[in-house]
This record gives sequence, structure tokens and C-alpha cells, in this order.
Amino acid sequence: MEFHYKGIDSTGKPLKSTIEAVNSDEAKMKLKALGILYSDISTREQSFFGVLALFKQKKFPDSVLATLSRDLAVYLNAGIPLIRSLTLLKHQNHANIRLERFFETVIALINEGKSFAQALESQEHYTLPIFYTGTLKISEDRGILAEVLNELSLYLALQEKIKKQLAQALVYPSFIVVVSILMISFMLTVVVPKITSIFESTGQALPLLTQIVIAMAHFFAQYWFVMALGVLSAVGLFSYKMATSYDFKKGVHAFILNLPIVGKMVETSDLARFCTISSLLIRSGIPVVNTIKLSCITLSSEVIKSLFEQASVKVVEGSSLSKALRQEVGYTIDDSFIEAVAIGEETSELASMLEHLSSFYIDTNKDKITLFLSVLEPSLMLVIGGIIGVMVTAMLLPIFSLNLQ
Repeated sequence: MEFHYKGIDSTGKPLKSTIEAVNSDEAKMKLKALGILYSDISTREQSFFGVLALFKQKKFPDSVLATLSRDLAVYLNAGIPLIRSLTLLKHQNHANIRLERFFETVIALINEGKSFAQALESQEHYTLPIFYTGTLKISEDRGILAEVLNELSLYLALQEKIKKQLAQALVYPSFIVVVSILMISFMLTVVVPKITSIFESTGQALPLLTQIVIAMAHFFAQYWFVMALGVLSAVGLFSYKMATSYDFKKGVHAFILNLPIVGKMVETSDLARFCTISSLLIRSGIPVVNTIKLSCITLSSEVIKSLFEQASVKVVEGSSLSKALRQEVGYTIDDSFIEAVAIGEETSELASMLEHLSSFYIDTNKDKITLFLSVLEPSLMLVIGGIIGVMVTAMLLPIFSLNLQ
């Protein structure tokens, strides 16, 4: 429970903030321990819209987290203490109730003796990436929090930019698919039945293609609800299995990696993500083993993630990362990546090599996505045009046969 209080601190400065506690007695004890003399303490009231805001998705958007990380790094580099920096960010984001509560909770937890990373893990307003809090935990121990926050902000901003570019690129193909589904549904439910009634009145024998299309239209008209329910059930079951079964999820990811163009796009994307975060962590002085474990968390494919996790075990035993990756069986990762890592390890320039690989893979994936979309769009048009063409042909064939008779 959260309590709103007014009072003064040990220096006599007026305070007006919130504190989390199980009940009012615990809240009072916490304020006393912090040296705060309160004049009023009560549960915080919320407006209707304020309450609704707290039920929104709790995942921290990458763009927001990148901005907050950058601003916090700027304040810390300017010599402003952590608590004061977080207070400044809280005031800057006072319009966002959840974000304001987030900073209030983090500040309160730090005042109670927790580290910044521990406070981020303990708060319940937002779900933060595991690699983010794990990186901050190690950077705090090494006294390089500001530098790592700045690097994390650059990484998160880059990821957000890539997501936006991909979303923009998929707008047109998605539009084509939606419009085509609507057109085909309209033809099967409205156009075909009307034309069918004309054919039935003539009593002539219909061509096989026309009979197939009419049968499809009748089936769609009678069982569209069952079909829709079946699709929704299949999607729901698939989502459930992906969320609860590791083997099923890994199998799906293995299938995706074996697809002709999409598989390489997924692998390149994961390698770019791994290289980016790994170069950041190594430059921050984090050991290679911890770097691999934290970087694995950012990967989307369970197959590639498992590959690096198994390699990290061999690195703990004394093997190099490149040698460990070569020894892994099952999925074979890009040979050029392993060779580049080996060179980086031999020259003690692994962080620089990973940074170069990150830029290379990001640019390569952009080209792959462009190529994929350039093939996808005309392919969709051909498939959709072919389906509609077959339906139109099926409706015209009986008319032509009537004219011939």
C-alpha cells in the first residue's frame, strides 16, 4: 500500500511525497527511520483517470527507458547525487502517474538501503529487462553507473529505431493482406451466391471450377463462425504452448531458423543484438562469462540463446568463446562470426570486434529486410490476384457456355 505524507526532513526542508508500507504504522516507522518529521499521512487518493492509468501495460517502452537512462547518465556525470537525479526525473515526469510512482518507489527503496539495481528489481510499477537491471547491478559495484547508463540508452534507442523501421516497412504488406481477405470474403458471401442463383435458374450443368467455387462459398457462408472459432482456438493454443512449453517454443524457433530468407534474418538480428550488448558490457569491465549470460537474455531465438548459454559453461571451464561455439552441435552459427570473435580474442580487442560486427550485422539485416519485402509485396499481389482471378473465371465460364449454346 502507498501512503501520501507531508512533513520536513532533518534539515528542515518541507517534503511532500509517498512511501510504500503494509499499513500506516509501518509507514510511520519508515518515515521515522529516514529522519522525516511528518505532519500528515494518509492513503493516496487517485482520480478515475489516474486509476485507469495504473492498469496499463507495465512493460517499459524502449524509447522511454532510453530517454530516462540518458538523462540520468547526464545528471550523474554532472556530479548530481543519485537520489537527487531521480527526484529531478520524477518532477520532469509528474504528468505520468505511473512513472511518477515508479520514481517515488525507487527513491524510497534506495533510502531504505537498497542499491539502485535492487530498487529497480523490487518496484512493481514497471517490468524492466533482466539484462538492464543485471548490467546496472554489476556497473554499480564497479563505480561506472553513469557510463553504463549512457551506453544502455544508446542500445535501447537503436533497438527502438529498428523496431519502428520494421513496423513501417510492414505497413503496406499488412494492408494488402487485410484488404485481400475482405475482398475474397465479400466475393464468397455476397457476389458468388447472387450469381449462383442465376445459374440455378437456367438449369444448365456447371463447369467443375464453378462448382468448386460455389461449394466453397456455401461452406464459408454456413461455417464461417466455426472457421473463425477454429482459427482463434489455434492461435490461442499456439500462444499458450509458446508461453508454457520450452521444447515447443524451441522447436518453433528451430523451424523458423531453417526457413530460406526469414531464418537468416532472425539469426542476423540476434547476432547484432548479442554483439551490441556484449561490446557494451566488456567495455564496462564486465567479465566475458557474465557478459555472455546477460547478452543471452536479449536474444529472441531460443535455439541461438541455448547455443550461447552452453558455450558460456565451457568458457567457465577455461575455453575461449570462439572454440566453445565451434564445439557446439545442433544448430551451426555463422562461421564469419566465430572467426571474427576468435581474432578479437587473440588480439585482446574482443569489445572492438563485437562493436564492428554489430554495425555489420545491423546493416546486413536492413538489406535482408529490404530484399524480403521487395519479394513479399509482388508475391502477395500475385497470390491474391490469382485467387480473385480464379473466382472471376469460375463465374464467367457458365456465361460463356450459355453464349456458345
